[in-house]
Amino acid sequence: MNYRKADSMSDLFWQKMRNPLTFWPRIILTLLILIAFWSHSVWWIIFLFFVEAAVIFFAPPASKHENWITRAMDGFRIWTVVRSTDERNTMLIMFIFVTIAFLAALWTHSLVWIFFFGVQIAIAKLLLIRRFTALARNEDYDVEMGLTVTDIQAILSRCNLTN
Repeated sequence: MNYRKADSMSDLFWQKMRNPLTFWPRIILTLLILIAFWSHSVWWIIFLFFVEAAVIFFAPPASKHENWITRAMDGFRIWTVVRSTDERNTMLIMFIFVTIAFLAALWTHSLVWIFFFGVQIAIAKLLLIRRFTALARNEDYDVEMGLTVTDIQAILSRCNLTN
C-alpha cells in the first residue's frame, strides 16, 4: 500500500474500509489470488484484483462500530498520521522484500520457502492488526463517527513525530 496516499484518502473511503463486511471478502480474495498465483493463472489473478477493488468501491460505510477490524482501521489511520513518512516507507520496503520472496517461492512451488516466508508475513500482519487495534483503543473519539479531522489534529498535536 502506498502510505503517502493513505494521508489523502477521503473520509468516505475510510468509512468503507472500517466496514467488517469488506474485511472478510478481502481476506478470501487474497487467498484466491495466492491460489491463482500458485497455478500460474494470470487471467484469474487480474480478475480477482478487479473483484477485490469492486468490493471496496461498492461497500457501504461501517454500520457496526464495536468490531475489532473497525478499531484496527481507525488505528491504521492514526498510525499513518503519527508516524513519519520515512518510518512508514521503511516498514513498507521491509514488507515488500518478504512479499516478493514469498511470491517467487509460490510461483516456483517451493514449499519450504512458501512456508518460511508465509509464516513471516502472517505473523507480521497479525501483529500490525493488534498494534492498530491497541492504538485506536487508547484514543478518545466517537467510535460511531470514526475519526474526524479534528480528532486527527488533536492526536497529531499530542504526538512526537521524531520517534
